[in-house]
Amino acid sequence: MIKKFKNKLESSMIGPIEKGIRAAKIQTAPKTQYQGVDLKFLPKYISYKAALLKEKSTLQFVLIVLLLLHSIYYLTTRFEISALHKNLREKEYILAPGVIDFTSATPHNVSDEYVEKAIESFIHQMGNVNPSNIDRQFQQVEDYMDDRLKIQFQLEYENWINQVKTERISQIFTIKDKEVLSNNSGDYKAKIYGKAEFYANTSFLGHEDQVIEMTLRLIPPQTGKRWYLQIKSLNWSKLDSFNIKNKFNK
Repeated sequence: MIKKFKNKLESSMIGPIEKGIRAAKIQTAPKTQYQGVDLKFLPKYISYKAALLKEKSTLQFVLIVLLLLHSIYYLTTRFEISALHKNLREKEYILAPGVIDFTSATPHNVSDEYVEKAIESFIHQMGNVNPSNIDRQFQQVEDYMDDRLKIQFQLEYENWINQVKTERISQIFTIKDKEVLSNNSGDYKAKIYGKAEFYANTSFLGHEDQVIEMTLRLIPPQTGKRWYLQIKSLNWSKLDSFNIKNKFNK
């Protein structure tokens, strides 16, 4: 009974056909699209984007490595150039132990004979003096001193020069032994042991055992100078005073 009533009701309802219109179809988005994006191409896009990012990161890494290598190369070459400039400044000096003969030498290979001859020359000029030559002898040695030592030397030996002239004293210095040490960079330290004999006119006044300590440095050639060594420090003392000083310094 109910079934018949339902069929009758449905047959009496007015549908789109009876109204003379076509029913609107409900459209649904395709399964491959979302918010206007076709998901079929999404995997390809992701792969492309990932490859692009990887390529950029690889490029950045390569550029950083190249920059580091270039920086290291630049710093290395600068250090090498600086070292070459330093070596270039160590000029080759022409040493003239005599008037005619010349010897070529650098700060690292100056012969011991040359240095010893220069030291002996300085010692003989300062140690063998008399009233008539002491000014000239000391002046010649002062020409080889640096400015600070030259002033100090003039002050310390002014009284001795006046005494030699006033009392007509003559001094003769004999070298007994010497020690010369080098640091292979143009600096030399010397110790000279000797005996000084003193005379006043023709009278013998006595003698002293003395020690001379000197520090010298090789310098570029200069016109009018026989030796290319500069005296940096000078200490002339009696042997007894020298031994006492060394005893307390130990």
